[in-house]
Amino acid sequence: MTDILTPSAASTAALSLPFDWSVVPAGPVKSLTWHDYSNPCVAPAARVEALEVRALALDDSLCTAVVLSMFCDRRADDDVTLPLNQTDRRGWCGDEFMGDVDTDAPIDASDAWGSHLWLCYVSKSVVPVLERARFAVQESLQWMVKSGVVDRLVVDAEWVGPADDRLAVRPQLWRGDSIKPIYDVLWGTTLRRIA
Repeated sequence: MTDILTPSAASTAALSLPFDWSVVPAGPVKSLTWHDYSNPCVAPAARVEALEVRALALDDSLCTAVVLSMFCDRRADDDVTLPLNQTDRRGWCGDEFMGDVDTDAPIDASDAWGSHLWLCYVSKSVVPVLERARFAVQESLQWMVKSGVVDRLVVDAEWVGPADDRLAVRPQLWRGDSIKPIYDVLWGTTLRRIA
């Protein structure tokens, strides 16, 4: 996956919720000398590598929540025929313990973790793949709307690249009446369209 991030607004408060961590430069680039012992036939040679010091910064971009929701594999339902003779329906083991403990009610499908985007990777890439990918991402991020983290969710799926042969999904998350989304990332995948 590659991420072409549309920059989001700066954090409003240091600990405002929901928050996320991002990696930012924290200092100047430094040189580090080390020895390469990987080749036993050659005398160890000193190498110099430039390392950039990084640190965690707090922001409210929801990046981690979106990435985990979209790219963790949601369990395939029992009525889904798994492709390529697979038997593993995947999914998060914690889903087994979700649901109402008092009434033994089963897990609500909207509370399951992850997405069915993985099913698009192991099937033939035809026109319905765009809609399946769009729905998988929509379904995986719907918990944010349900819990009030965001007010609106829009997901687009399209073929991109020089030959329009790579699947890309673009989730956009909105809060309130803002005219600009708080999260707007085009995720380009490695899934190719088969002509």
